Parts: sequence; structure tokens; C-alpha cells
Amino acid sequence: MKTLTGAQLFVSATRARKTKDWFERAKLVVAEARDRAVETAQQRAAPSIKRPPTVWQRRRLVERLSAKS
Repeated sequence: MKTLTGAQLFVSATRARKTKDWFERAKLVVAEARDRAVETAQQRAAPSIKRPPTVWQRRRLVERLSAKS
């Protein structure tokens, strides 16, 4: 296993700043994605337009109803 020396344990100030900026941008991206997910979920919760039954579904329904008679 590779051991870290003292120089490798502490990154330079500019590198630390870049990492901090990267995390801040990543947090914003995650927050935006979360907002979009909430919006999408709310739209899906709205009643959708009901599609008419397909030919196969109509035939099965007719067969079921005619079998009862």
C-alpha cells in the first residue's frame, strides 16, 4: 500500500479553493435537479387525458360482455 508523505496530505491553497468552488457548483446542480424532479412529479400527479381503448382491448371487452348475456 502506498503511503502519503506530508506534502501529499495537504493540497495547495489554489487547489483547495478550486475544490471548494467545485463543491459549491455541484450543490447548485443537485438543487436544480431536485427542483426539476419535484416539478415533474407534480405534473405527473395531474390527471392525464385518458386514451381510448385499443382494438384488442375493445374486442376483449365485447367478448366479455357477450359472454355474460
